[in-house]
Amino acid sequence: MRNGVNPEKFKNEMLPVFMHRIVVPVYIPNLHDAYYRNQYEVFEKFLNRLIKTINPQTTAITLINNNSCEEISRLIENRRTAIDKLVRYHDNKGKVFPVLQEARAAAEAFITITDADVLFYEGWERAVFKVFALCPKAGVVAPLPSPALAFYENTAVFSDRYLTSGIAYQKVMSDADVELYLAGMGNDSLLNRENRKYSWKERQYVLKNVNALIGCGHFVATYRNELFEGKKNQPLIKFKNGLEQEFIDSLSDEKGYYRLSTVKTYAYHMANNLDEHSRSFSLEKENKVSENLIQRASYSKRSLLPWTLRKLAFKIIKRLFKL
Repeated sequence: MRNGVNPEKFKNEMLPVFMHRIVVPVYIPNLHDAYYRNQYEVFEKFLNRLIKTINPQTTAITLINNNSCEEISRLIENRRTAIDKLVRYHDNKGKVFPVLQEARAAAEAFITITDADVLFYEGWERAVFKVFALCPKAGVVAPLPSPALAFYENTAVFSDRYLTSGIAYQKVMSDADVELYLAGMGNDSLLNRENRKYSWKERQYVLKNVNALIGCGHFVATYRNELFEGKKNQPLIKFKNGLEQEFIDSLSDEKGYYRLSTVKTYAYHMANNLDEHSRSFSLEKENKVSENLIQRASYSKRSLLPWTLRKLAFKIIKRLFKL
């Protein structure tokens, strides 16, 4: 039997309203296996830098603890005041399933999905939203140049822009950023193009008048919320090659948007060890994103061509012009 009235009803407290949500799945089961041995310091670096480089007035963090070990769980709790939403699973649900749960439920206009081993640079949010603001058809933007993924789930940009000279093929990515990308990914051959005259290091596909590279990966990227609307399908297994492509990466192109990345590096893939760059890199200044910029970035347009026609047009263009 209720006695009295719940006092919370009379407080009239305002709910915080965010424009951008960052979703982070974390699974570090132990710190003694060789693969995970250095993950504590990697994750600590990641979390500290993420918190310091975002604008807390516009951006919220959702952290998914996939039943990580006690040490990692304690570290998360120690940063609890900076984490808007903490999801704790009793067992590891993989990456795609829990990320989809959060992305589809998010109210914010933009969602960044990031692995828990990324080193964020100051100004990364600002750089990403500048691309969205300049290109309403941008559906996904990565905060680091990803030239080798220009053709990956990206039929819309080529079918829209290539024949109208809206795409340039030139060098805009610096050699320093090339080396950072290769070091972070741990594979020196990622930018090779053995069957083409130029490597991805020498030339990249660039969207004119936007200052953005064509191509985007998925270890860290920012998505328009509308990409996740209307989707209810779920993966039936935790891990499998191609799950991210099927459930996340394909959404942008399927709905007529572009996959782009910043020309300069604003994020570095630390993987499971802190290298010299990760240890020595420090914040130089604050360069927080503004609410006004995110509002301007919210305006969106889609490619008018149906997906089936875009796929056909892309195949013809790619073969005819030997892209």
